[in-house]
Amino acid sequence: MLKFFFHHTPNPMKVALFLEETGLDFQLVPVDTLKGDQHTPEFRLINPNGKTPAIEDNGQRVFDSNAILMYLSEKTGCPLPLN
Repeated sequence: MLKFFFHHTPNPMKVALFLEETGLDFQLVPVDTLKGDQHTPEFRLINPNGKTPAIEDNGQRVFDSNAILMYLSEKTGCPLPLN
């Protein structure tokens, strides 16, 4: 199952909206960036940059909102807007 590492900021919200619109099943994994959860060794295995958003999809790790949206677009066949 797709895991979505999320914090309530604008870039993760872009991914959250795409996931909801496409109806993909995912597990939401909250990352409290105010407490520094993004700097834990466990999260750094998902995203070495220590930022949200990030996803893990059957062992495939993708981070950066644009890269995630491109990955999910290809996975679902749902095109991204050009604007």
